[in-house]
Amino acid sequence: MRKREKVQLPYHMYNGSDTEAPILFIYHGWGGSTAGYDDLAKELQKEGYKVVLPDIMHHDSRNPIANHFDGKSRQQLFWSTVFQTIDEFEFLISDLAIAMKHILVIGSSMGGFIANGIFARYDEIQGLVNVNGSGAFMLSEELFRQKDGRGTLTEEEKERVKAYDPVERKYSEAPVLLMHGDKDTIIHVEGQHAYAAHCNSPLVAFDIYKDVNHQFTADMVEGMKSWLNEQFKGGRTGKYKLLE
Repeated sequence: MRKREKVQLPYHMYNGSDTEAPILFIYHGWGGSTAGYDDLAKELQKEGYKVVLPDIMHHDSRNPIANHFDGKSRQQLFWSTVFQTIDEFEFLISDLAIAMKHILVIGSSMGGFIANGIFARYDEIQGLVNVNGSGAFMLSEELFRQKDGRGTLTEEEKERVKAYDPVERKYSEAPVLLMHGDKDTIIHVEGQHAYAAHCNSPLVAFDIYKDVNHQFTADMVEGMKSWLNEQFKGGRTGKYKLLE
């Protein structure tokens, strides 16, 4: 692992041996840490992939807040963190001198929102893996508000969310893997359903894991690795399946 210091957008780098494989940018969830993805990055590195774990605003080295799971903090900062990280992506890859066409984005939970937002914005990106996140931002915010007992968004707030919402953008036809636990009590699976319907493509694989809550399980990791490797052996036909 290599950590780059004294830059505006710090990150962790894991160099892989396969120069033909996409470079994997992985984004963690709200209240998570790049350290929590060290094992995953090393596992993917062994498969030959180069991996980048960016530090996210309000986490790790970037002005972390005291309690991510305080409801008020989450409600106030979740979307601004997602949107800022999407906006920063171009600056990060410019600093790394990596072309969009060599990148595949992966995210879990909040990181799934971020990865999906980046993927939807840039047609050149090779692919997306969204784990327990959402590619339908407005729908997910409405579900968050219903769960929290909050009122509806203002028109200004709606326009802000729509500006980043992947379902408001044309699907690029690059391969996508959506993964979600069917018992997720944090982020409703409906956001993944909505994005899959928006893409409406055999290039989108949607795997739902039975009796799994809001977790990135070992089975999900194996499924992701299999999907990544199969994409470079001629591809995998997109499908919707329920996994035990």
